[in-house]
Amino acid sequence: MEYIVSERFYDEVDKAVKVFLEEEDGRKITVIHHNDADGICSAVLQKVMLEELNVEYEFICVEKVYPEIIQKIHSERHGIFIYTDLGGLASRIIAEETRDGCHTFIIDHHPARDVDGDNITILDPELAGISGDIFISASTLNYIFAQRVTEKIRDYAYVALLGAVGDYHDRYGGVLGFDRYVLGECVSLGQAEIRIEGMKERYYIKKFGEYADLFSRRLTTLGSVGYLKKGYLDGMRACFEGFDGKTMRKVEKLEEIKQKKFQREIERLSNGLNETEKVQWFSVENRFSPMGVKTIGEFCQQIKDMSFTRPLKYLIGFQDIPDVIPDLGRLNWRGVKVSARAPSTLERMILNGKVPGYDFLIPRASELVRGYADATHKIAAATVIDKGKEEDFVHAIEEVLKNEDFKAC
Repeated sequence: MEYIVSERFYDEVDKAVKVFLEEEDGRKITVIHHNDADGICSAVLQKVMLEELNVEYEFICVEKVYPEIIQKIHSERHGIFIYTDLGGLASRIIAEETRDGCHTFIIDHHPARDVDGDNITILDPELAGISGDIFISASTLNYIFAQRVTEKIRDYAYVALLGAVGDYHDRYGGVLGFDRYVLGECVSLGQAEIRIEGMKERYYIKKFGEYADLFSRRLTTLGSVGYLKKGYLDGMRACFEGFDGKTMRKVEKLEEIKQKKFQREIERLSNGLNETEKVQWFSVENRFSPMGVKTIGEFCQQIKDMSFTRPLKYLIGFQDIPDVIPDLGRLNWRGVKVSARAPSTLERMILNGKVPGYDFLIPRASELVRGYADATHKIAAATVIDKGKEEDFVHAIEEVLKNEDFKAC
């Protein structure tokens, strides 16, 4: 089995681990993680590592990072902070909020901004020229990191594989790069089997007696649809114990809620979306409540090729953000989650370099409306903006598209 080898990247991992072991020194560690399958699996791997270190820890699950959340986390806690599967593009704000005597680690696979500072360490493959969209999930990154801290993590290689599959890193027929290294670990340790179905690999997780893609899909349902009821905790537990009858029934109920709300919204949009020259957009406002705001991305993915969408226009969806974060409490802020997807025809043009991708558009448009882009890929991205700036954001994308600078990207 072949893997990507990058000595430069492994050097960065070793440096980050060295700093972590020096800074940890028995202090409390706060892990801030995303609520999808990759984020949940990343948290599980962190939990295994931290328990082996026998340190005090706390987990905070968030859907997006933005200043109000970052400020609340850092103002109320002290010690070591680990942001994982998010935070890369928010590194400057995170660095500013990391107080003296504290240290923050960002372990992310999305495009990131590098920052200088004695109290922040960023471990991100994108900064080493490695695509986090294709070759390495956040779970795999956490596995590689934790492997240098404790050998115990190898017992949970399958968790990293679940996260990679949950982030659709098998979409080109099988996982690649560093994710494939984790797959090799799973196979050699007897944790998983590779089975071929059609032209695609599927990974059978022996511990649970089922396929990784099905398992991961449930994790994302628990974390996204069940976010406000802390469904991600059920997901973390399932990574250790599997899905019992009670948790399966919860997943089924959440899926039923999601499908009903999605179908209702599809009917509402069937007469067409709002349009500008190159953008098509809509807002579900708070109609997806009580589902988490990751569901707007899932919804955009579901409708991107339906009859009422334009195949050559960028697709943008908006969902109001609840003012309550389950692990943090209430925030005095009204925000909107923005999700971006590309219809298949436009997607191919983006991947072929004929038009700019969301990794270029979303951060720049966000800056124009003072938004907070974080998780961005070429064909899928997200950001957070203030409530009431939805149309301003759409026009900001149009402004960025008029700028010829993207041709150099």
